[in-house]
Amino acid sequence: MTTPRRATPADAEAITRLRSELILSQPLTPDWLALCRDQLTERLQAHGDARAYVVEAPEGGLVTCALALVGPVLPAPRYPKGLAARIQAVATRPGYRRRGYAKAALTALLNDLEQEDITLFELHASDESRSLYEGLGFVSDPALMRRTALPPQSRGRHRCGALTDDWDTIQRLADTFSRLDAENGLAPEEQWTLQVLKLAEEVGETAQAVIGARGTNPRKGHSHTWTDVQDEVADTVITGLVALARLRPDAREYLTAVLARKAAKFLPPQDSGDELLR
Repeated sequence: MTTPRRATPADAEAITRLRSELILSQPLTPDWLALCRDQLTERLQAHGDARAYVVEAPEGGLVTCALALVGPVLPAPRYPKGLAARIQAVATRPGYRRRGYAKAALTALLNDLEQEDITLFELHASDESRSLYEGLGFVSDPALMRRTALPPQSRGRHRCGALTDDWDTIQRLADTFSRLDAENGLAPEEQWTLQVLKLAEEVGETAQAVIGARGTNPRKGHSHTWTDVQDEVADTVITGLVALARLRPDAREYLTAVLARKAAKFLPPQDSGDELLR
């Protein structure tokens, strides 16, 4: 197995691309890639807060990265140095998976961080990667929550000009409903149960709209239009996304991973122009 090595500032671009292509829900635009590359180049310097290990393919090029960002926290008996590490990115290119590269890189990274007396680590895990992290001592925390707020200059539009991601609205809805349920004394599992039941209710209303649009209920006749069906489908989709956001702190990334699996199963592979010319 190829041995992982400590990343240098020269690896910043390759790590940034691995993160963009394999982890983020949407690949970064060229402007964002350049911004992240430049920041990571600086943060991988000896004085920086980034630590990373990478694995190179025998034929060259990075195929695996494990990246952490180190930050201060108030000290406590279990982390007396007042430092914590957030595992920001662990990724392996598809053709090189199941070879132990990610485990080796992450193990080397954790060993280095522990040598710096860092004892507090956190990350977000997908279902596919959960066993890897559990094998290295990570445990799930049902109390973990996340809130994403856009800076004032970015509200309405992202820095690079794209419209604000609808997922931010989904997350705000999920956070609001979770807060209201908690204020009413509902435990997390009760909240999740009610949210999933709400999803079932929306599916039922969609089915009723279809029956009404087709006029198959002899008592009601054509009580709905197909526009009503579309509205109900939209309500169902939104309710499902909110349910997922309430069930998982990494809902956006998880949804992207599930969608990729479905696409790989049901869609034919797409040939690029270069492949067609070979």
